[in-house]
Amino acid sequence: MQVQKIGSRGILFNLPSQPFSVQIYCIKSPNYLFIIDTGVVLENQMKEVKKYLEENNLLAEPVVIINTHQHHDHIGGNGVIESDIIIGHTLSSERIKQTVELLENYEAYKPAIKTLKPPNLTFEKRIVFDEEGVEIFYSLGHTEDSASCYDRVDKILIVGDTLVHPLPSINWHELDRFIETLENYKKIDFNKMILGHEKVLEDAEFIDETIEYIKRFKALDVDFTVFTDVHALMYRWGLVNLAENLKRAGKEVKAKKYYLKAKSDIENPIIKPKDEKEYRGMIEEIEKGIKDLRK
Repeated sequence: MQVQKIGSRGILFNLPSQPFSVQIYCIKSPNYLFIIDTGVVLENQMKEVKKYLEENNLLAEPVVIINTHQHHDHIGGNGVIESDIIIGHTLSSERIKQTVELLENYEAYKPAIKTLKPPNLTFEKRIVFDEEGVEIFYSLGHTEDSASCYDRVDKILIVGDTLVHPLPSINWHELDRFIETLENYKKIDFNKMILGHEKVLEDAEFIDETIEYIKRFKALDVDFTVFTDVHALMYRWGLVNLAENLKRAGKEVKAKKYYLKAKSDIENPIIKPKDEKEYRGMIEEIEKGIKDLRK
């Protein structure tokens, strides 16, 4: 675990995981300790964070947990540190059910999902802790329930997976709304931007790069000739995830377009997974998706 103090009251924890390290951010305000995201289910990152916070006497004030969205690598430690307030978007209650349903397919996760704590304080557009200089706001894009947090004192913007390096993690089908969220980030006066994985940014350059990629992705016009293995991972699963989401939304014509693109591009040596199990799994998922559209 790497620990970095940021600004006058922020602490960034970077913890190893796969395929990307996980970042948990804390804000020590006058009356609360805010913890943004809590790590991966089964990987116990929050236990390490809790030990650090205890050793540095940072748990004297009430804890407020903020979930940027309900994917399993952001909510795994919600119950590790005692907290009466877990904040998430109003859509998060439904989304956590989907996360649990996904994890139920894997035997190792079944005991853990019984203890997953969902948000108990939800919002639609924004929650502001004025005295603490902290606000949480809706930032749909990576998922439909995505939220971001802004520390007004240190001008730190915490964005979860709305930005992922090196390519965006595309799951939700409204790509124009995703771009709108990213454009709104550029209007915020931030000194640093904390991503949910790996990176801390200090300017808007990567936001512009992400917007350009999403536009090309939407048009099925991505040039992947210089992709690394990580780029290829994000790209191929972006196609499949988007197709699945479009199918669930009843947008069958668009879903088929992305399924077929995924089926074609996965055979390209640059995009094809090196792991045979992943490759076979993706083929089965794509074929099933296409078959479902024919029913």
